[in-house]
Amino acid sequence: MLRWIQGVFSRTYYVQLWELRIKVQSFGSAEVFDEKPYIATNNNAGKTSVVAVGNAAYDMRSNTSLSVINPFSHPRLLVANFTAAEQVLNFGIKSLSQNKLIAPSPVVVIHPREKLEGGVTDVEDRLYRELALGAGARKVFLHLGDELQTDSFHPDLLIPKAY
Repeated sequence: MLRWIQGVFSRTYYVQLWELRIKVQSFGSAEVFDEKPYIATNNNAGKTSVVAVGNAAYDMRSNTSLSVINPFSHPRLLVANFTAAEQVLNFGIKSLSQNKLIAPSPVVVIHPREKLEGGVTDVEDRLYRELALGAGARKVFLHLGDELQTDSFHPDLLIPKAY
């Protein structure tokens, strides 16, 4: 019964990741979060707090009192800073569900769009799945290949990976 209720109220999000861009779309909706994947933090008295995420954080790069990073910028992998990447992804998902009265954990289809030479290792597979789970997803699908069309594709067609 609980799973049925979750399915009724839950959303499915399609997350595309590039080094210089993160795009989160809701399947069957025109809602989109499409920004630069930056995060600005402030370290005050040993406590780190998030000041801004996305384009707003990117615009704060010249502020020397803040730490502004792109957690998706690394020469070998798409994710350089796991915790910061998780916060950016969480912000993107929450920005699409902020006006919902009930917003249970979503299903996330995560699609890395670059740094895929030679395929995805088991470590990278787990990294992307853990990233989405840490950002609040209840179920994660990793998609490799062509871009999905969120207006006509149904996420139930995805096959979960067996572990």
